[in-house]
Amino acid sequence: MQFLTGTLTTLSFLVLCAAIALNGLVAAAFLLRKNENKRADLALAALLLAYALTALHHIFILKGVYEAKPSLTALPIYVTLSLGVLLFFSVKLRLFPTYKFEGSDLKHALLPLGQFAYFLGAWLLTDGVLVRRFYSPFYGGLEMGLYIFTFYTYQFAAYRFIRFQILALRKKKEGGQPLYETLVLRRMLRVMLLLFWVNSAYIVTDFVMYELMQLNMHDFRGFTRFGDLSFATMAGWAGLTGVQLLMKPPYVNLSTFVLRLVKQGLSGRPAAGPVQAAR
Repeated sequence: MQFLTGTLTTLSFLVLCAAIALNGLVAAAFLLRKNENKRADLALAALLLAYALTALHHIFILKGVYEAKPSLTALPIYVTLSLGVLLFFSVKLRLFPTYKFEGSDLKHALLPLGQFAYFLGAWLLTDGVLVRRFYSPFYGGLEMGLYIFTFYTYQFAAYRFIRFQILALRKKKEGGQPLYETLVLRRMLRVMLLLFWVNSAYIVTDFVMYELMQLNMHDFRGFTRFGDLSFATMAGWAGLTGVQLLMKPPYVNLSTFVLRLVKQGLSGRPAAGPVQAAR
């Protein structure tokens, strides 16, 4: 394994570790808590664990684990094709807890299960050494294209459900926990969209420069760390959203609370208590 050298490398390692720890703890909380909408908790826990596992894959690359032990390359912790699906169902099941799965829903599991089976098969049946191949739908150029396409697709589909639910709740003048969770999920998707723009831009730039211009962007200092940090930020944001969904009334609007503290600090007035209920 490699020793960490450089500020950006160390920062990437620390942020990835923090995201893994946060997501692991929050996922455990969702798995262990008693809740009527348990399927939604399981879906969100699976999403957080998928982020944590893929972040661990980034750490192994950063630390040179795969270079030192190539047989670990096929370790089934790289689950990019599960992220969009789990994001979608973690939103859908929380908004519509009575939803019943149908046979047609199996199509959503094809790519995630295919990717996991691909790595697991290579891990158990071969020497464990995997090489990225352009036409591989599970670990290569095509896989990255599927990752970007499916994540955007499922993200926009989930956002449509959220818009529908907010309109329905406001029409019925219903607030409390349902409205709070819906607004938290809306904020998650809005920020996640911005973060994924950054992450997908990194992926596309890497692919275009290498395939069309024969230029390996990873030879440039900081480029790889940019990808690590963008993914770690997405993973961490998913974990923070989980923390918000675990909250009970009265709800604290952290952004409004921090803004009020800043304003009061600048004006010299004493700080007030937290602001309730996300608006």
